[in-house]
Order: sequence, then structure tokens, then C-alpha cells
Amino acid sequence: MKINNELKLIFEETKNNNPNMSLDEILYAVYNKIKKQYNKSFDVLRNMILEANNIDELEYYTKNVNPNLKEYIEKNIFPEYEKNDGGHNIAHILEVIRRIFAINDTFKLGLDDNIMYAIASCHDWGKYENHETHHLIAARNFMNDEGMKKFFNDDERQIIKEAIEDHRSSREDEPRSIYGKLISSADRNTRIEIVFIRSFFVAKERMPEENIEDYLDFTIKRLTKRYDEKNPENMFFEDETYKVFIHDMRELLKKEDEFKTRYCEVNNITSREHKVKDELGAIIYTENNQQNNFKKVKKLSSTIF
Repeated sequence: MKINNELKLIFEETKNNNPNMSLDEILYAVYNKIKKQYNKSFDVLRNMILEANNIDELEYYTKNVNPNLKEYIEKNIFPEYEKNDGGHNIAHILEVIRRIFAINDTFKLGLDDNIMYAIASCHDWGKYENHETHHLIAARNFMNDEGMKKFFNDDERQIIKEAIEDHRSSREDEPRSIYGKLISSADRNTRIEIVFIRSFFVAKERMPEENIEDYLDFTIKRLTKRYDEKNPENMFFEDETYKVFIHDMRELLKKEDEFKTRYCEVNNITSREHKVKDELGAIIYTENNQQNNFKKVKKLSSTIF
């Protein structure tokens, strides 16, 4: 109780003294004030601060989204993510929704809440059909959905379609709108643990016969290339959350033994002599994703990310 009161007091004081700060910026400011005292990671303290102040981030960020749109998407689109691999399930979608609103808030972009919610909610819709073209499949699914047509006019639907198509953008293929840049940035990982969990579930589908030790070597090489300072990924809105993540990830990738140990711990890997298919992975990340358990997944997502 004493800790909660202290965190609540510091949060309120920081918020009142910095009225233009986004929630993410306030959380980092509070963290920097208390990190030496508590000696815990940002992720741990972040969740403690949110809990002390009774803040549900998804509800906080999406409070102005049309409730009928939210209900329609939760009932008709979110269940489709059961068909995707474990790295692109509803937990991932909820995190991208949180991130798209957080970035919009931090950079004061002033974009439309309903359009952002639709883009983030639909961007991996149908990924199970084809990994390489899933951005086109998701855009097609959105445009063909009769229910979604009731919420957006033709111009808005075109913006959403193009942003969904552009969320896989590269340096050579820049998004056509600010919404495309926003979803591309929001779709980037910002937690090392989630990189590990998502990558392992993708591996279970694409390389199940690989030996764990060999897979770990492959993963280090792949992630080193992905997060290389000389060839950084396409991040159009580089906020503090991303900066801390990319720094920590690059440092960890330099420590092979520590990387492998942490990867195995996160994914509950019992033996490196096993094949990828022999290990279950972080089951809590993918369980109970049915629509009638949406609130449970929502709570799970806010804890994991």
C-alpha cells in the first residue's frame, strides 16, 4: 500500500507538472525518478506505476474510439487471429493497438482514433493464408468486409487499406501516408521478451525440426542482422520506448551465452538438445484467446508487454 501511494503521488505530480506529456513519456519520467530506489527493470516498474494509478492502457488510449466499431471488431475480426501463428495472435494485435495510440499521443500527430483502431486491428488479418503477401490479404479482407463499410466512407477506407498494405514497408518502399508510417512503427517490437516469444512460435510453424541449439545460433545471427546499427529497421517515429529497446537488444546480442540463457528462460525451453517442435514455448502468451475470453487476453497483454 505504501509503495502504491508513493507511485501514485509521483505519477500525479509528474503529470500535473508536464501537461503536454503523453502517458508513455510520463511513465519514463516517473521511472527515471524511482529506478535507483527500486532497482527494477522499466517493464516491471511500468506495470507497477500503471497498477498503482488504476490505468488500463488499452482503455486509456482507445476511450474515444466509436464503441460500436470496437464491439464489431472484437466480435467479428479478433477471432480470426486464432488462425494465425502464435507470433501474430490477438496478444500481438492488442499491443500494436496500444502502440499506435501511444506513438500518436507522444508525437502529437492528432490522427483519427477510429481509423487508427481499424488499421491496427486489421493489419495481420489473414496472415495464416500467406506470410509473404499477408499485408495484401489483410487489406483485401478489410475492403471486402461489409460490416466495416458502415463505419467509414470511401476516402477513409482507402486510407486504411493503403496503411495496412504499407505496414511491412522497407527503406526502399516508404508508406504512402502518415497512417502507413504510424502502423509500420507501431508494429515494431519494443520488448526483448516478446521478440523471443513471437520468434519461437513462428519457428514452431516454419522450422519445427530444427535442433534448439542450432536454432539459437540462427536466431542470434538473424536478430543481429535485423537490429544492426548500420542497417536499422524502418522506424519512422522513434520514441523513448523504442530507443531503450533497441539499445538493450543490441547489447544483449553481443553476449551470446546470456542471450541463449535468457531466450530459453523466456520460452520455458527444457533442453537445448530437443527439436523446436518438442518445446511448448511460453504457453501463457497464446492460451485463452477465444472471443469469450477477450477480457482475459486484454489483461494478459497489458502484463506481458
